[in-house]
Amino acid sequence: MCSIDERSPRRGSARSLLLLAAALVLSASLLRAGDGPFQIILKGNLTTSSLIYLTPDSPDPVAQGNTLDITGTFGYGAELRYRIPETSLAVGFSADYIRSRGPGMLNGTPIPVEDGYVAVPLELTGYFIIPLSGEYFGIYMGGGAGVYIGKRTYSVAGVEAASVQNTPGFAIHVLGGISYRFLGSFQGIFEMKFRDLQFQSVDAFSARSIRFQDTVINVGTEPFKSRVETDGIVFQLGVAYTF
Repeated sequence: MCSIDERSPRRGSARSLLLLAAALVLSASLLRAGDGPFQIILKGNLTTSSLIYLTPDSPDPVAQGNTLDITGTFGYGAELRYRIPETSLAVGFSADYIRSRGPGMLNGTPIPVEDGYVAVPLELTGYFIIPLSGEYFGIYMGGGAGVYIGKRTYSVAGVEAASVQNTPGFAIHVLGGISYRFLGSFQGIFEMKFRDLQFQSVDAFSARSIRFQDTVINVGTEPFKSRVETDGIVFQLGVAYTF
């Protein structure tokens, strides 16, 4: 028993040394300058302006242009990027999640209404790294195509219309960006993107009327179609890890 107790501290010390060595190796691998072809990018984004077309199929041209303007929509996403060895070219696949929610319209009444949308852009992008780029500072431009999945989120007096049918949109995008290596394999990324995000959404309330305090609101159960488009700039800020 005495000999076992004497060896226990040694085993604990050896385990601590192994954990310390593993931590040092991991830290060294993260802090060294990454020279691999892959990058994982985590980013946040801001879409400056979006439009919800409330009656896009109306036969009246004026009614077709009836829109709800949405400003300052935030989102987040991730991208896997691959740089082709010995070239200035790269390709990336990204997925974002965007959610917008704000005051809506109901014939100018004081009844609380919320309107917005949820979108999931899936984009494939080709990049060209401008030759002026160096070891720490980079400039690039790119373009590609994407599919945009989404739905409108519309509620009256706390009752949300259910999604009946959603039609994805397909469009192209272009962007420009800069990168700065601030710590080993880690880079800061700033991008400005122009994309034509759009999709159609069909929604319907499950009941013909909604009661709010002493007021009965007739909303009907007929499905209503709307179209969501972005007409602003997308600013993206993120962190990239090269491996």
